[in-house]
Amino acid sequence: MTREFDPKKSYLAVKANEKMLAYAGFNIRLEGDRERKEGVVKISSFQRAYGGGYLTLTFIVDKGQDATLIGQLEQLCANITEKALEPLLGKEFERMVRVDLDLLEEIKSWYVEEINVYFRSIAGREKTLVESRIIPALEKILPCKFDAVEWWPEGKDSEMPRAQDVADNRSLRALFKKWFRSS
Repeated sequence: MTREFDPKKSYLAVKANEKMLAYAGFNIRLEGDRERKEGVVKISSFQRAYGGGYLTLTFIVDKGQDATLIGQLEQLCANITEKALEPLLGKEFERMVRVDLDLLEEIKSWYVEEINVYFRSIAGREKTLVESRIIPALEKILPCKFDAVEWWPEGKDSEMPRAQDVADNRSLRALFKKWFRSS
């Protein structure tokens, strides 16, 4: 008898073993808005035994109740393609895979877009790849400006923020800052 494949359980199992490395806040200009919308990109890595692997970029923006915002964000993130990334990431770049999280579960308060960027060699090179390749490439593709990358402190446990911390913070950036700096 064969077991039925559950994509949600499978994906959550992969996410449970994800190695979170860093985050970067960003401001993105949306069509018709004078203000910039604030967001965060969470950066994780997965390394294979041969040294290759991928970086997972999870873009998170507070969407509130604005239905037009969702469409604009989807259009902007659709610009992040393999074809757009290839000339900007160099010879080590292999491919990009978009993960449709909406198929697994609707995320009510946030717009979340996730992509995996694969490299032939990643081991020990994550910081260089993120800061000198990926962030500059994203700034060329998207109408946004990224803050400096905040790296996960060496030796710090990777437990999730407490529910109270999430409730107390008014912005994603503030939550991530508290999460990365608290011990």
